[in-house]
Amino acid sequence: MKVCIIGGGAGGRSASGRIRQLDKQAQIDIFTKQSEVGYAPCELPFVLRGNIVTWEDIFYPGDFFNERQINLHINTEVTDILREEKRIIAGGESYDYDKAILSLGAVPSIPPIPGLDGKNEFTLSTNIADGRALGAIIPKYSRAAVVGAGAIGLEISLALLTRGYQSVYLLDILENILPASLDKDMAEKIEGVMREKGVELILSATVSGIRSDRGSKCIILPDRELEVDFIFFATGVRPNVELARKGGLQIGSTGAIAVNQYLQTSDPDIYAVGDCMENWDVIMGSKTRRLMVTTAGITGEVAATNLVLGNTIPYQGTTMTFIIEILGYQVGSVGFTERLAREKGLDVVSQITTTLSTRPKYGRKPIQCKLIAERGAGNLVGVQVISEASIRGAIDELALAIECKIPLDKLAQLDTPYSPAVGGDQVRWAIRELMNKIGR
Repeated sequence: MKVCIIGGGAGGRSASGRIRQLDKQAQIDIFTKQSEVGYAPCELPFVLRGNIVTWEDIFYPGDFFNERQINLHINTEVTDILREEKRIIAGGESYDYDKAILSLGAVPSIPPIPGLDGKNEFTLSTNIADGRALGAIIPKYSRAAVVGAGAIGLEISLALLTRGYQSVYLLDILENILPASLDKDMAEKIEGVMREKGVELILSATVSGIRSDRGSKCIILPDRELEVDFIFFATGVRPNVELARKGGLQIGSTGAIAVNQYLQTSDPDIYAVGDCMENWDVIMGSKTRRLMVTTAGITGEVAATNLVLGNTIPYQGTTMTFIIEILGYQVGSVGFTERLAREKGLDVVSQITTTLSTRPKYGRKPIQCKLIAERGAGNLVGVQVISEASIRGAIDELALAIECKIPLDKLAQLDTPYSPAVGGDQVRWAIRELMNKIGR
């Protein structure tokens, strides 16, 4: 069997490894426009911050592709998918395939703000070349504006703070940071910490224009102007679907490549994985996009298994888990925010509860938890947790609870471990308070 994988990121890497596990004889070719592969893209901001010393430190050890006899074609753009002939055109050459996987990723999206000229305007993708370009200019300046207060915007703002910047502005059109993961009533805690550390947050911001003046950039707001050395845009991404569209594959309502439960596209011999595919949430089954390296890895394995064994494993969808560390605080979420749940027409009840990680003598830390439940069904549809203590266990537990639609009364009775020094279930008390609120 000949398999062509287009894209060398997490989805393509995961898929190629799984195919090799299942089929020792398959011919596997991976094509990527990038000149470098085999690194951890989530660690790009940590190199910029200085936590990781060099770019080389984020590359995985070993030679993944050669060890598995996978043909890697770097600096090679796939320009056409000739589906009827089952061929692709890459770097001007023709390659036959029996099956193909699209792991095309996503590309940064910058809003059409008047005055943009491409000078000292930066974005960050999973391509290490973007990180290297940004890393080269950070030491040259001391003032910057970050437009977009999602995860990447926050991480770049913190990197600039760590690097000693005098002025760091963080702007977003919405009313709170991390709007995809936190409601305003939870985001306020982290916003306060960021302001204390020197980030000037400008929320509900409307950027009416940008002006370049004597090597500086000027961001024009309704009530003021911000003079900075460069602007970093973290204003979202769009699925990279042009090759799929050109090849006649169906594009879904979210703008990503439409797939079925086995991750097949509208062509049964072509699968799509990761950022470029249209995902769906496990709560309502509504279409969404999921831009996470973990999702790319999971969908790569699922598509590869189905490609070799013949559609044996349906993909379950996403619980939309999220976690980040911000100035000593861990911030995590699962499922819908309260705002999004209501927009989707759900009748939800929410409760914010503060519990403690351990007993006082063991260095307890407050854990702020917001639970969101569907009133009638009595099961969780969203969770938000903030603490200086580790919250990974709580996020994992509640992700499973949401995916399996475990009722609150059953969730409150889970037999979980406890030790005075380690602590116990971080959210049990919050679950009981929510149950009281909805009369269960």
